[in-house]
Formats: sequence, C-alpha cells, structure tokens
Amino acid sequence: MWLNDLLRKLTKGPDVGETFRDYIGCYFYGTEVSGSNQPEYVGAPATLEQLESGIRSYLEDFLSTQSGSSTPAVHTVQAVLTELPQRLQAHVRSDMTLPFMALDGTEMFIRKGVRQRRKENGKFVE
Repeated sequence: MWLNDLLRKLTKGPDVGETFRDYIGCYFYGTEVSGSNQPEYVGAPATLEQLESGIRSYLEDFLSTQSGSSTPAVHTVQAVLTELPQRLQAHVRSDMTLPFMALDGTEMFIRKGVRQRRKENGKFVE
C-alpha cells in the first residue's frame, strides 16, 4: 500500500495539507483577467481554514477600496462574504477549474497545487 501512495505523490503530488519531503499540498487562490494567460496569485494556504481567512481578508480589502459605492460588484462581494464558509465548501468539493467568483471581467480562482514548505531555524513551520 505504501508503494502506491509513494507513486501517487511522486506523479501527482500530495493532497492539500499532506507533506512530501520539502513540499506540501495546498490551495492556490488569486485573480485572472478574462483572456489573459497570467494569473495573479494571492495566497497558498495549506488548510481550508487558512483559505477562508485569506479570502475573507482579500475580499474585505476590496470592499474597503470601494468607498461608499453601491455597485453590483460590491453587492456580489458582500453576498459571497456572508456565505463564505458554505461557498468554499461547495467550491472545493466541485470542479475547481471553474472560477470561484467573477466580477467585471476578472475571475477569482481557487485551485489545488503543491508548494515548497517553509523552514525556520532548520525546521518546517506548517
């Protein structure tokens, strides 16, 4: 059984939260403009709780820049923030190739991936 796990990790990478050598499975989130090949990555948390916290902070920062405006984008972001845990659960369990949220030609994405683990004083800190 361990051989199958090793082969999966070598070919596919570890699942979210799992580690393999210097790497950890994580969620990537960020934005990309429709038609652009260059996404802007915002964060790479290793747990669903960290993902929720990071997205909440990112969306609240967006709302703080929209001083007093009552646009459809603001209403959409407020609606997403109200139901953020449920929406994240549904998105993570579904097809993550689809955008998490779309606003005026900009799509917010959440994907699974692998990143290098962080070390402090010679020890991993995840």
